[in-house]
Amino acid sequence: MKIGDDVYLITDRLQTGAGIPGRISGLQDSMVELVLESIDGPKVFKVRNWEEIMPSNLYAHSILNLVYETYKNIEHEYGSILNLSSDEIVAKLTQNGLAPQTARRCIDLFNKVKWRNAQRPLRQWLESIRDFYHRSRSGRNACPSLPG
Repeated sequence: MKIGDDVYLITDRLQTGAGIPGRISGLQDSMVELVLESIDGPKVFKVRNWEEIMPSNLYAHSILNLVYETYKNIEHEYGSILNLSSDEIVAKLTQNGLAPQTARRCIDLFNKVKWRNAQRPLRQWLESIRDFYHRSRSGRNACPSLPG
């Protein structure tokens, strides 16, 4: 990883998708300086352990794997994901290890897909999750206080 890379600070190692988006703003010896997104504006945070940060592409990939695995399990058990309510899907996602706030965001994106009429609705859902969590793929998700 290098300065300017979009990353997530991992907040809970036991839940996939538990993290705070940010960008690497400095590297010194074994310390990484991050600018993290916050509702109060950007915050600078120093991390000594590289294992506490994850590149946004890997972070998004881990979420997508868990969502897809859960989707396949739901399809196998219930015939269709459409046979469950949004709250039931959130419950299944969290039971499989997805952080609750990430599961809720994934369902918000799920609800934007026109499942009955869309071509490849699962693909549309997964792409919208990828676009939201893979920070560098979309300028609208980038940390607003940093150039680039």
